[in-house]
Amino acid sequence: MDEHSDPLAGRFTYDVASGTWDWDDEVFRIHGLAPGSITPTTDYMLQCKHPEDRSRVAAVLTRASGTGEVFSLSYRIHAADGVERRVVLVCEGGMCEDDVVTTISGYYIDLTNDFREEGEALASEAIAASAEHRATIEQAKGSLMLAYGLDADQAFAMLRWWSSKRNIKIRDLAERLVETARRGEVTDSGLRSGFDALLHDISEEPAAAAETAV
Repeated sequence: MDEHSDPLAGRFTYDVASGTWDWDDEVFRIHGLAPGSITPTTDYMLQCKHPEDRSRVAAVLTRASGTGEVFSLSYRIHAADGVERRVVLVCEGGMCEDDVVTTISGYYIDLTNDFREEGEALASEAIAASAEHRATIEQAKGSLMLAYGLDADQAFAMLRWWSSKRNIKIRDLAERLVETARRGEVTDSGLRSGFDALLHDISEEPAAAAETAV
């Protein structure tokens, strides 16, 4: 897969007992693999991680496998096609049987393109050209940082990714996120619930004409 292609997103389900993952086609591609070419396991998933990120990812997965808690992780993948990718893994929670977590599920977002140097430069220029929207965008970034455990660059990359994916201006998406934050709980889990619902609703909306500028 070309590293300059459109960003990918895909869903996963993790079977805690067997340690195996069910990936959709896009998650295989994020990992530089042909869809269905392997049976993903936790060992394989961790092997793909950047060495500096591996122990952190393993610790969060171990905790979530026991509690079923929601989480978000940003890390680097050394993909099978030789490309290093920056991804966000979002777990929407687990399912239990007899108070034992059996599966956790969620989605991957490939933010590699949004971290490219030229992409960051264009983003900075777009924000500078729309100073009147800066405060709202910064509030939205801050809310994403709290809700998903991201840093400032990762939060803006995620904001740009959703803007591009659904053809919604960044400023309009930021306004919706800020409004959701104002209505919701002022905790990371409360924000996560509100944002997940909002982003799901946006995903179900028909895509308009391409308008990703701020």
